[in-house]
Amino acid sequence: MSRYLKINVKSESMIWIGKYQFEGPWRIEDVDFLDRACVYAILCKSGDGYTPIYIGETGRIGTRLSTHHRRDCWKRKCRTSLYIALYWTPSDQYSPEERKEIERELIEKYDPPCNRQ
Repeated sequence: MSRYLKINVKSESMIWIGKYQFEGPWRIEDVDFLDRACVYAILCKSGDGYTPIYIGETGRIGTRLSTHHRRDCWKRKCRTSLYIALYWTPSDQYSPEERKEIERELIEKYDPPCNRQ
């Protein structure tokens, strides 16, 4: 189990997004996170894989998800269950600028629909 999850969700799965190995994906409604820094990907399950519909970064993932201004877009763009994957960026190892650079790189690579609006 990830030390950043508030509830007992196994975090044995990993997913590569770009050149970064993210923890997850988990169904977004099944998880509750502590406020930790990360780059996150909101994913839509499509067949055997996942499609990024939003990529973001934050210093407080728990708070950020509960109040996210793009939540409606996520639901419009994904008719199935929403998933989330996280690339942890502890504040003692990554600066906010480094998080933003990873986010920018992934947005440029995948062009998620909810990042365009």
